[in-house]
Amino acid sequence: MEVLLERGVSEQDTAVCLAYWAFTEPGSWTYKVAEIGASNHVLRTVKEASRAALLTCVCLECGEPMTVATRSEMAALGLWRADRFPLEESTASGSCSECQQAAAAWELQERQRAQEVEQKAAQARVQTASAWLAQHGSHAFPDEFPTVPHALALLTMIDIMERTERDTFGPINVATYTLGLSQSADIETLRCLHQQRWLAPALPATVSNFAFAEDNTVLGVYVDQVPWRLAHALGEDIPQARQQAAEMATHLLLRRPSRLRDTVMELEATAALAYLDGLLGRSYDEPPVPEHRRQEAYETFHEALLNGFNLRQLIAVAWMAASSSVAWGQRTPGLKAGSVSAACVTNIDRRISVAHDRPVPEYDLPNWVSMPATHATAQRLLKQHEAVAAVLNQFRSLRQGIVTRDAESLEYDAGDTTGDLESGWGDAAVVFALITPDGRLKFQSEIPRAMRDKVSYAGGGVDRVILHEPRTIHAYVGELVTATPENDNPVVNEVLRLLDCYDGPFYGPVAFFSVSAHSSRPQSLDSQQQELLTLAHQVARTRTRLSTSDL
Repeated sequence: MEVLLERGVSEQDTAVCLAYWAFTEPGSWTYKVAEIGASNHVLRTVKEASRAALLTCVCLECGEPMTVATRSEMAALGLWRADRFPLEESTASGSCSECQQAAAAWELQERQRAQEVEQKAAQARVQTASAWLAQHGSHAFPDEFPTVPHALALLTMIDIMERTERDTFGPINVATYTLGLSQSADIETLRCLHQQRWLAPALPATVSNFAFAEDNTVLGVYVDQVPWRLAHALGEDIPQARQQAAEMATHLLLRRPSRLRDTVMELEATAALAYLDGLLGRSYDEPPVPEHRRQEAYETFHEALLNGFNLRQLIAVAWMAASSSVAWGQRTPGLKAGSVSAACVTNIDRRISVAHDRPVPEYDLPNWVSMPATHATAQRLLKQHEAVAAVLNQFRSLRQGIVTRDAESLEYDAGDTTGDLESGWGDAAVVFALITPDGRLKFQSEIPRAMRDKVSYAGGGVDRVILHEPRTIHAYVGELVTATPENDNPVVNEVLRLLDCYDGPFYGPVAFFSVSAHSSRPQSLDSQQQELLTLAHQVARTRTRLSTSDL
């Protein structure tokens, strides 16, 4: 062993170091540390001023003698014994401290280089992700309507955003509820609404929420990890965009009541199955319905709903079936795991079959089973549909009668009467219908110019809306009316949609008047036209959820 001293070490410290490393044979030190001096002083001096080189034990990496800084490091090598210390040069199993330090420095340098590369990549991903999000601002207006389940989910999201006073919805991976049948179904719904340009991802989001290609371009976004907003094409005025999207979704859903009822039954059948699983586990310590019987259980619940049962009755039937099945299991030894749960399915089917001619109790759904959020929205829409169904049938029948009545007499050609459109009003009063932003319908008698003045905004002009069925009714809307909450007129927009006009939304008051077969000059609405507009107004008021106390 050779003692290596640092430059400039004093004679006193040199003596301490030489005494510290002195030995009689490997494994036997000449002096104990306490015999050399104070332990702390000796160890500090040795570490700062010297190292011991083992001349017969060379480094695996560089071939230089291994060095140690203390006796403890010497012992850790496992060679400091007379029978093990090499008397001839041998290669150590590890590397020397200098090589270890060099390797650590290289690893640190590599880590720093990797961090720099990752930082540049992260910065590039932030830029590409930001650009990808910004591209949604230039996407075109949606060119197709969503399916009924997806439209129902969109309307539910809008309701949630309004209740929470937020401009975004989600992320759904932190939600304590689902929109539809499951979270996976919600992910598919959001994906489809995004592809159809009804929704756009929003901030806050991190790069971990995006999927990137090797060149750091964006492949997509993880649907359940980001919040969502209404598409930019619907407008940057969020309340107005919410209202417009809600009106379109509501109109679509109310025109498909049978599919809406199917969706409600699918949600309720799924909830009944979830209740049965929870009841078996919570109350009886039984496993859920076996996988091979789950579809059968769902179809049993769904068929019962089709046959007139309601969800509360299904909950009662499931409770009674589970109770009797568990009692049977307790009386029957040797059953396999899951037999009781499987028996519940058979028992439910039997009880439903015999319950058609007898009263069935109704139990509330417990709070540990949460209904999908779209269920309440669908129920509300079905109630609206039921409320307007009779009036809507009257409206459609009357409109068809007016169209048939006017089919032979009305051969209006706009090219022959262009001069009559907005000129030559005359002084004769006409009866017209006025729908104001507060949702009220009033029939008034004024000269045509006064009718125009009621519609025009701040002294501006008016535009004429030409309806096609019936073609004997036109409407005046104000030009350049400011789109403010005060001027918002959802009722009149719904009335126009009922009359197959989708040019809106329009703002401010709107006037409806009659035209003749050979002239577009405003004329009085006859009794049938007035009744038609009254029925359309009743349907629109109900659909837009306005108060009907003053209808």
